[in-house]
Amino acid sequence: MMRPLYIDGVTGCRVIFDDPALRVIVPDQADRLFPLQRISRVICQGCIEWSMPALLACADEGIQLLFLKSGGEIRARWLSWSNERQSLTQRLIDLLSRANGPELYANWFLSMEKLAARCFARRLGLPGWREYPVAQLRQRLKIDLGSEGWQHAQLLKSVLYGELLIWLPEYGFGRDGEALVSFHLDLASDLSELLLWDCYYPLLNASDAGTAVSLLSAAALFQQRSDRCYLLFRSSINKLHQFLLKVNA
Repeated sequence: MMRPLYIDGVTGCRVIFDDPALRVIVPDQADRLFPLQRISRVICQGCIEWSMPALLACADEGIQLLFLKSGGEIRARWLSWSNERQSLTQRLIDLLSRANGPELYANWFLSMEKLAARCFARRLGLPGWREYPVAQLRQRLKIDLGSEGWQHAQLLKSVLYGELLIWLPEYGFGRDGEALVSFHLDLASDLSELLLWDCYYPLLNASDAGTAVSLLSAAALFQQRSDRCYLLFRSSINKLHQFLLKVNA
């Protein structure tokens, strides 16, 4: 069974290729070996030195890497090569190639975000939840979560992003995403923003419980909700597919 590899880096941490595995070396700790065939993706935070053979081995095996900033935001990603032309990707490219395409996509995303935020506001029992402004709700969240809770949310968003890089190709979106990047669109980032709305409620509970903020705690929170997140992802993709069929008809 393939599983994600999460690495919280420290000074002196290194990742090298020890065929057929990645060897994670941390000062004053025993080395850890992770067979490539069991790794679905790698998410790193902190000070980590990667060898080029290790990076290329991940690329050859189709393993994608995410590098996070200290606050949990995505700093960079390492993608494997894919030359497959995918139908849904092409439909989205066709839309973005039109003069009004980016605006149409932006309107679709805003409508999806409003729907996700409305569901969250309803769970909170807020008066007027059907029309609660998204920006106002997000500002309230930042206050309620506090600085540590908001950092936890950013870490969770990065974990979601890593999952989406695996899920999206299953539904026809090219793994490399280079064509979409040329339109300044990161679909994984947009969808992780939508899915995060469903995770804010447990994040509030985790903040109240004093849960320590770390990449591993964010990953554990995701694992508790992975099935639900996947169902919401599928629903979002189906809505995007119907939207693309309609506007490209």
